[in-house]
Amino acid sequence: MGEKMMLYAILAIGIVVFAFTAYYTLTPQYSQVDYTRALQAELPDKCATPAGYTDEAWRQHMGHHPDRYAECL
Repeated sequence: MGEKMMLYAILAIGIVVFAFTAYYTLTPQYSQVDYTRALQAELPDKCATPAGYTDEAWRQHMGHHPDRYAECL
């Protein structure tokens, strides 16, 4: 009887872990609304370093998006 309970407990823990993993994997972190809002907040000169970034950090960020910031790099 004890072995069956242990098996059921392990199975239940596995199902819970799987459910949490599936939920967080399939739930988008950012929505289209967030992306649109970020684009609207962009400075007129997209190559200029915005507030909250150092020049180095902004260059690194632009390097992650070469399709958008090719002329800045």
